[in-house]
Amino acid sequence: MSDDRPDRGRLTGGCFCGAVRYEVSARPKVTLSCHCRDCQYVSGGAPAHAMILSADDVAITKGKPREHWTVSAKGNRMGRLFCETCGTPLFGKNERHPEILQVKAGSFDDTSQFRMQANAWVSSAPPWHYIDAEVMRFPRDPEMGLKAFLELARTSIVKLGRATGISSRKTASDQSRWFQNIRRRPRFYQWPARNVTRGQEALKR
Repeated sequence: MSDDRPDRGRLTGGCFCGAVRYEVSARPKVTLSCHCRDCQYVSGGAPAHAMILSADDVAITKGKPREHWTVSAKGNRMGRLFCETCGTPLFGKNERHPEILQVKAGSFDDTSQFRMQANAWVSSAPPWHYIDAEVMRFPRDPEMGLKAFLELARTSIVKLGRATGISSRKTASDQSRWFQNIRRRPRFYQWPARNVTRGQEALKR
């Protein structure tokens, strides 16, 4: 039986309008979600979900993305590549590490291939970003050594607790705090229900 899908070692993706297409031919070095302020701007508020790959393992097969360079909070020049027609974020670069390319998970044809391994820059995350306790988290960039070992141990304990049901009460508490943070939104979000209904009706016109 034939299978027309790309083989499991190759991912494909592109922008919303189809002007830019690419292929990934290797497994990522790491997958993460970055909560830094710059990524919030680029994504419209959410963290940036990305696979970190060798630049040689990513081939642009159609079109050419546009680049915009800024200086990060750590002083590094960061390039963000996007489709100049529809604006879809596609890749990220660090000038100090040209051999590495960040591929934005939302641009994959099959986004289910993304499995988050770490949360970065959680110190910049707003209270309404949900950060799963099972995933490693770092105040700034992911680190190796003792901090990574401690994070791995912490997440392993959380996973074990959830698997055995020990941490169900703790998980419920975490979710409750998250929803409480959502409720503490600025007053301009707290519109009366009638205004929301009017807005919905206006959109239908």
